[in-house]
Amino acid sequence: MTNRYHRQELFFTDGRNAQERLKRARVLIVGCGALGTVSAEQLTRAGVGHLRIVDRDVVEWTNLHRQIGFTEKDAQARDPKVDALQRHLAQINSEIEVDARAVDFNFANALQLATDCDLLLDGLDNLQSRFLLNDVSYRLGIPWIYCGAIGGDGHVQYFSGREGPCLRCQLPELPPAGTIPTCDTHGVVAPATGVAASWQSGLALKHLTNPHDTSLAGQKAILSPWRGEARVVTAEPDPDCAVCVDGKFEFLTESRADRVTQLCGRKAVQVLPPDANTGFDLDRVAERLQRLGHLQRFPQLLRFQGEDFLLTLFADGRAVFDGLTDRDLARSLYARFVGH
Repeated sequence: MTNRYHRQELFFTDGRNAQERLKRARVLIVGCGALGTVSAEQLTRAGVGHLRIVDRDVVEWTNLHRQIGFTEKDAQARDPKVDALQRHLAQINSEIEVDARAVDFNFANALQLATDCDLLLDGLDNLQSRFLLNDVSYRLGIPWIYCGAIGGDGHVQYFSGREGPCLRCQLPELPPAGTIPTCDTHGVVAPATGVAASWQSGLALKHLTNPHDTSLAGQKAILSPWRGEARVVTAEPDPDCAVCVDGKFEFLTESRADRVTQLCGRKAVQVLPPDANTGFDLDRVAERLQRLGHLQRFPQLLRFQGEDFLLTLFADGRAVFDGLTDRDLARSLYARFVGH
């Protein structure tokens, strides 16, 4: 059989050896939206041996213009993104292993999700989760690659996980709510997410084939396919940084966690269970809810149609209330219908 990686091996300096390193590599991709789907597909085609994909959401119609790997059928079924993406990747490369986790990435599970990986990729949509990923990276000493896009622009940066600069060198604290543009307020076009994620994938392949190369640290790419511009700047470490200098990982503590959040790009609120480490009995909740209204049961989730909302309850106890923006109401409905 023809070697599917032949053209790639021709490019690598040490060819087959580099490809073997990719085959042994383990990569965590947090977020399977516009950024994570592109990076996941490119690493799958490149032959990265093990991908762990993590996302808390389901496929929506508004995802389809930029999130590759999803189809109208996935959106109609409102499949968990990780399940739909896993099916897509399996058709591309049957030689690799894809570990799909339909969970929220938070302080309670972040270290466990990352601990056996060689590289962490950011496909997230909010800064609080990125601050958490930065903490995980420097707590475990595993490099991570930031990736973000808004409007027609994208930004990508590699962090070593061992020394500065890190993300907190550039943003010591979370900006006040409402001060950062989002896809909801500014929109986004697929070329911006695609270029940013492709740059991220390139850095990932460079690191995985040559992990001792330190030239990437501090380089930040600012990409604008809409304006036809691209530049790379060098970020400087902060000698007083709380994370990469002082080793304070506050986003790995419950005090910085947010149990109730409004989801980006949707009229929906997510509620986390009070104790993410406690076993959750989805069948027990399903048995109770089916007496109250229309219920659908799937392997990793159930859906319950309320009067003014659609409840999607996942196997880890996490709930998404579509049709709501009131966080307090979502918390109250969680206690009423789920029982925690």
